[in-house]
Amino acid sequence: MKVIFIDSNPVIVKCWQLHYRKIQKLISQYQLPLIQPTTFEFHATTIENYVEHQTLPRGKTSIVTPTNSLSYMGSGFDQYLLKSLLLGTSTVNYKHLENIIQNHQLTRYRGYLIPNHIYKYNLLQLPQTSEYNYKETLAYTHLHITEIIQIPTMVIPEKIDHSHILEAVWSLLTHLTQEDPVQPDNLIIPGLGTGYGKLSEYDSTKIMIFAMVLYNLQFPNSRLGQLKKSLLILFFFNKQYRMFHNFDDVQELEDHVVSEYGQSIELHPGQLMELDQLFKCVQL
Repeated sequence: MKVIFIDSNPVIVKCWQLHYRKIQKLISQYQLPLIQPTTFEFHATTIENYVEHQTLPRGKTSIVTPTNSLSYMGSGFDQYLLKSLLLGTSTVNYKHLENIIQNHQLTRYRGYLIPNHIYKYNLLQLPQTSEYNYKETLAYTHLHITEIIQIPTMVIPEKIDHSHILEAVWSLLTHLTQEDPVQPDNLIIPGLGTGYGKLSEYDSTKIMIFAMVLYNLQFPNSRLGQLKKSLLILFFFNKQYRMFHNFDDVQELEDHVVSEYGQSIELHPGQLMELDQLFKCVQL
């Protein structure tokens, strides 16, 4: 699968590239294998420009959009995505698509989309009219986009926590690898949480890259092996594993999972740990 990161903010794109280089270096340093190698691309452009001027080989392309729990799509990336799905037709009002998608999603999920869950919409099911036929759009003919994946990162437009981004990406990857019968050949995903969510470009992009790569790191297929991923996430968010309190649980983690460095490090709640420090906290 090719993951195509796209954002009109060049700072976000530069931060994605920075964190990706860092984590690639760490993977090589610790000789960590990947379950499913993934190709990453980074584009500093609008979704409309990308749809109009880029092409992808024929296959299935899915595109992620960070909507809200009411499935309104009238601002931010949501709106630009809807406008890009009109390119190539005579329809210009994005509300035409928003109303159809919102009606379908709210009816199917009984009026509420749970934050950080996955809600797909098959674009090939859009009703055809003389003014609008999705198969004639540039999104379909150029990029073969067959579905949008809504991930509400917030209930309403408001500030969010760092953890929302990891949960959104983890939910996405879990769905694609374990529940989707046909994985997309291409996955287009924008920056998350830097608009109404008020997260910094540096932090949001670090979480996205970290989640994308960690999900596919191949640790020993055992309970303790998978706990290494769990502890990397805890340390990443500066959460104290000793809060589990049970002596046997904490002792097991310190004997088999947490490194001496991780046992002695000073944590700073509310902050994200830098990646080169993070990977020293667990026995790799």
